[in-house]
Amino acid sequence: MALDKIQLSKLTDCAPELASRLASWQNGEETYRDWLRLAHTNALVRLRFLPIQTGFRSGIVVFLEDMERMQSQLEQLKLAAVGRLTANIAHEIRNPLSAINHAAELLEEEQAENNINPRLVRIICDNTQRLNKIVQDVLQLNRRNAAKPDAIAVNAYIREFLIELCQVERIDGDLFVFEDTEQYVVCFDRDHLNQVLWNLCRNALRHCRRQQGSVRIVLSKAESGDAILLDVIDDGPGIDSLQAKQIFEPFFTTATGGTGLGLYITRELCENNRASIHYVEDSCGGHFRVAVRTIDTDES
Repeated sequence: MALDKIQLSKLTDCAPELASRLASWQNGEETYRDWLRLAHTNALVRLRFLPIQTGFRSGIVVFLEDMERMQSQLEQLKLAAVGRLTANIAHEIRNPLSAINHAAELLEEEQAENNINPRLVRIICDNTQRLNKIVQDVLQLNRRNAAKPDAIAVNAYIREFLIELCQVERIDGDLFVFEDTEQYVVCFDRDHLNQVLWNLCRNALRHCRRQQGSVRIVLSKAESGDAILLDVIDDGPGIDSLQAKQIFEPFFTTATGGTGLGLYITRELCENNRASIHYVEDSCGGHFRVAVRTIDTDES
């Protein structure tokens, strides 16, 4: 291609934030930083400038390194170390915590005879249960059990799950609407699928309006490929776009008393079963979508 036919673009026009950093580097400014968040993609990158020859007249090579992958690797290393520590601590906490909870339950039974304030007993019970939930979630982080995929008739599985959930939560089944137009068979570990559904439905219950049909569960086939889509949608306020980028991070929570591990564990379980989960931001309420693989002929 002839040089006169090449259309050149100014860096200030196509990437003004990058041009500004380059100018700071060329001027040797002390305020220069080697990382940058790109405005159009919100991606965090690391910058490195290298002159082709001495001086800048022969051109400069710009290196952009995606920091998200590096941060992900650092997070995994940190979680591995934290996981080993917290698992040991959690095991040590569990026994005295069970003893406290049992003693509080005995006090609750005897409160009428011994003139014990029922509110104080209830505070002890509630907080021991909350601590026990944190311990269970922390231990779950360290249990990376290999998935044992099974062929699951997911329509019937979800119906039975909703019946059990409503009984445990003591709620009206009319809160849920299950939409399934066809029968699907998916490949998933049964225990893992139960926990994924439990976490997503409990999350939807916490944020919905608690009216008839407040939570919709929809099964459908993906437009491309063989994946089956499982959507859990509630009529709540949804998640702020900034927070939506953090909801699958461990220990991130907006709920009072939450551990911030439910969605993180849900994502891990999905990945263990070669499935994926993401938050759909263009919905009116909260909307999580799980893409599950169908059963292959060689796996049946």
